[in-house]
Formats: sequence, structure tokens, C-alpha cells
Amino acid sequence: MSREVLQVDAADPQRLLAALQFLSELGEVVASNTELQPILDWIVSKTTGMMAADEGSIRLIDPDVAQSGGRTFIRREQAGHASGSWPRPVALSVTGFLLQHGDYLASPDLLADERFPGLRGVETRVRSVLAVPLKVENRITGVLAVTQDRPGRQWSGAEVQLLSIVAGNSAGVIEQARLRAGALEKQRLEEERQRLERELKTAGDIQASLVPRRPLRAGGWEITGRVVPARQVGGDSFDYFAVEGGRLCFAIADVSGKGFPAALLMANVQATLRAYCDGRQVVAEAVRHINQSVARAESGKFVTLFYGELEVDSGQLRYTNAGHNYPLLRRADGPIEELREGGLPLGLIEDADYQQGLVSLATGDALLLYSDGISEATDLRNQEFGEERLSALWKAGGARPSAQFIEQVLGEVERFRGAAPQSDDMTVVVLSAPPAP
Repeated sequence: MSREVLQVDAADPQRLLAALQFLSELGEVVASNTELQPILDWIVSKTTGMMAADEGSIRLIDPDVAQSGGRTFIRREQAGHASGSWPRPVALSVTGFLLQHGDYLASPDLLADERFPGLRGVETRVRSVLAVPLKVENRITGVLAVTQDRPGRQWSGAEVQLLSIVAGNSAGVIEQARLRAGALEKQRLEEERQRLERELKTAGDIQASLVPRRPLRAGGWEITGRVVPARQVGGDSFDYFAVEGGRLCFAIADVSGKGFPAALLMANVQATLRAYCDGRQVVAEAVRHINQSVARAESGKFVTLFYGELEVDSGQLRYTNAGHNYPLLRRADGPIEELREGGLPLGLIEDADYQQGLVSLATGDALLLYSDGISEATDLRNQEFGEERLSALWKAGGARPSAQFIEQVLGEVERFRGAAPQSDDMTVVVLSAPPAP
């Protein structure tokens, strides 16, 4: 705390006593408060009472403080007086005067003051004003002011001295409190960031555990997949599992949007998928029930889904495509077909119907499922990776093992993006029946 020389006229012992009492109490307030706002409140309230004013105010003009809301206006408890922020023209005029002159402003009537012709006709309760700058190392950091809502108060030299002493001792205290508050806020934000990072990592680990971690083999068929979220958690997912009757069930899904809301809805879809896709219902009927569940969730989001059931022995694949990117079926002799039968994305219409497709797979055939985070990945020129590029890559994939092909696709997308960030979750799933060696 700076120690201004008490130059209050000795013939005015009340003013001298008030100054000494202020300094003593200021030290106690600082010692008992670590936050900025209570200190500002006390200085303004104390100053208003000392000066027998209608209202007191502190206006901090340091940009960092202004952004954090470090400003307070308080009046004495007195009936018939309003309180609140100054009108903008008044605040700018008084602050500008102090910044320009570096000294006090005493005005019996601000609106009639020749130094402020621009305030003529302004509606304000701020009429008589005594304002002094708050200075820290010759740098003006704010304004301390007392006002009357009626014109005519003549501010004495002793009052100017007293308010200047209050400002001189308060400026350093406010600056230190501001710096302390800034450091505490920075620490709080860092701790909050670390907490969120931990929670996001935990959520990401949980979500990762909900998708298969190993390939699934059934008869001569193998299915494997991988999801790469754009954030710690995402809205893409896939699943595969075997059910009674020698069938291999598999799905890929993509929730609109990213982050926690998408992840929560996807968790619901995953649970519902396992509940209805148990081999007891035809494929289209199972997906219709999943759609109803998503629609009733009223999340405001929709989900694209491809779901299929493969009869391992016969190679018959029954499927439905609820608005998802068309899976690419590559035949052993080279041609590529798209699996399109289905209906609308999940969640748009509760009573939507879905068509069921049927296709026969044979040894050497392979099926590629992917999310739009692959085909719509963009580079710095905003050009998309595209379905044609993916289809050509799939056609040339040949006899590559499924896991290797998935890594190849993800690598090609990453090379295509270059320095552009990943903007969406990416998922790739491959179902294949490699020919016998």
C-alpha cells in the first residue's frame, strides 16, 4: 500500500481523522479479502460516506480489468437517490479529462461546465462531481469519484486533498488485488481445463470400450473396424456380433454433430441396437424399433445407420440402410456394387418404414463400410477426399488383409488433408471372406 503524505489542513481535524481512519481500515479490508470486488465495494462505500456524497464510484480503465467486469457503483443508503452506471457521455468525458490532465476534476455542475460543452442536455443524475485519478507508477489505472444528483456543491480544497489521499492509497491496493484476482482466475481456469481434460479422456476411454477391439471370425468370414474421433468423444460407432442360427450381425452409425451430445445419443443407439438386433426380428423391423427409440429421445439430432445380418454358411446378407453412406461391395472379380436399400436416417420420423435388401456374398468378396468423415475429409483448399477416390482405393485394395486396408485408408485421408485439421469422426469397417491360400 502506498503511503501518501497527509496534507489535509490541520485546521480541519475531522478530515485528518477521516483520512487516518480510512488508511487503518483499508489495511484491515485488504488483509481480510483476497478478491477484488469486496475491496472495490468497501472503498466506494467508505469514500461516499466520508465525503457526505450521494454516490461514489470507481471506474477501472485498465483493459484487462474492464473485460473482467472490475467496475463498481455504490451509493449511500439514502431515500430518493438513484444509483447505477453513469451515462456513457458522462463517463467518457470525466475519464477523458483525467487521462488528459492527470489531475483532479471538481465541478459544481457537470452539465453547465464550460469544459464539457458536449454534455449540454444529457439526462443524468450525475451533476456535482469530484473525481481524481487512480495512479500506479504514474500510470492512470482508473477513476475514483463522488457525486451529487443536484448541481451547486462547491468542492473545497480539503475535500480534494482528502479524496486524492484516498485515491493514492487505494490505487496500489486495487492493482495488487487485480493482479491477485487475475492470477487466481488463471489458476482456476487451468484447473478447470485439466479437470475437463481428465473427464474427456475418461469419456473417450469408455466410448472406445463400446466398440469391438478385435476382429470377429465366423466360418470363413472376418469383420474388423476402427473409429477415429475428431475429438476425445464423438458420434461415430460400429459394432459386430454373432447370434444364434449362424448369423453374423454388424452395423455402422453416425450421429449428426460431434462431442458429448452426439456421444450420448450414440451410446443409446448402441444399447438399442443390441436389444433389438438379436436375430429374432427381420432386419427392417429391428431398425424400425431403433428409429422409434431415437425419435422419442427428442435430442434434435438424427443418426445414419447401416445394419446387416450375414448367414455365414450361405453368404446371404440381409440389410437395411438408414440414410448412411452406401457400403461398397467389391466382388472377387473386381466390380463394385452399392448397398442402397433402406430408408430415412433414424430420428427424423417416428413411424418411418425401412426396406430390406438382399445380396449374396461369396468367397473373395469384401464389403467396405465407412462414415462421411472419410469421404468428406477436406484439405486446406476445401476440396473433399470424395467417394470416387475411396472407391478407387477399395477396388485396388485387392488381397490386402482387412486391418491393413483400414490403416491404408486412414493414412491416405491424412495425407490428403495435409495440414488441415480433422473436422469429423472417421470410421471404417471391412467384412471379407479371403480366398483360401
